[in-house]
Amino acid sequence: MEEIKKSISAILYERTTSPLFGTLIFSWLLWNWKIPYLSFFVSEDKLNINKIDYIIANYNNSDYLITYPLISTFILLTIIPFLSNGAYWLSINFENWKSKHKNLIESKQLLTVEQSIELREQILKQEERFSKLVQDKNLEIQSLKKQIDIEKTVPKLDETTDNPNSELEKLAERIMNNEVELETFNSLTRAIQNNNRIPNDSNITKLISLLESHDIIYKPEALYKFTDTGRRFLRYITA
Repeated sequence: MEEIKKSISAILYERTTSPLFGTLIFSWLLWNWKIPYLSFFVSEDKLNINKIDYIIANYNNSDYLITYPLISTFILLTIIPFLSNGAYWLSINFENWKSKHKNLIESKQLLTVEQSIELREQILKQEERFSKLVQDKNLEIQSLKKQIDIEKTVPKLDETTDNPNSELEKLAERIMNNEVELETFNSLTRAIQNNNRIPNDSNITKLISLLESHDIIYKPEALYKFTDTGRRFLRYITA
């Protein structure tokens, strides 16, 4: 018995949720709304007759009970959806037409003063943003170039630091192989060691600049003196 109830409930649920049966019931109620109204809301005392007999006598019309509900169900399920789709298609085409004509009119319309100013401000902002981007990129490139130059310079500095006497040896060898520079150096050395003033001579002036660049001599006051590097350099010259 329980299974029969479940089966009937399932069938009724399927029928009531089906678009066909749902539309058919709606159509039938639309054409025969008086029948349920009399059945549920009108008393037999007012009719002076049994409700069923009254309905059979006044509303037993096959067109209203069967034909018209079937026709309206067919129309609701077939023709109306087509009309709805047609209306939707017309709406879309109208919106497209309106959008095209709106864009066409706006493209031909001259800008107002306010719109021109706003457009100009937008262009200036874009130019400033682009200029700043280019400037940042240039700074980045310059920074990378400096870093590369530093990396190239570091090995050379390391080589000089690893062998600080190599430059002194080369300079000493150069002076000893040049008679003019050697004679000038000896004259300069005697003047420094004897605390004498340096003669005003072009060769001596050039040699002083060379020795100062190698931190061999320095001038703390009025007279030149040898640095620690300079005293070490003298050993290479006299060796």
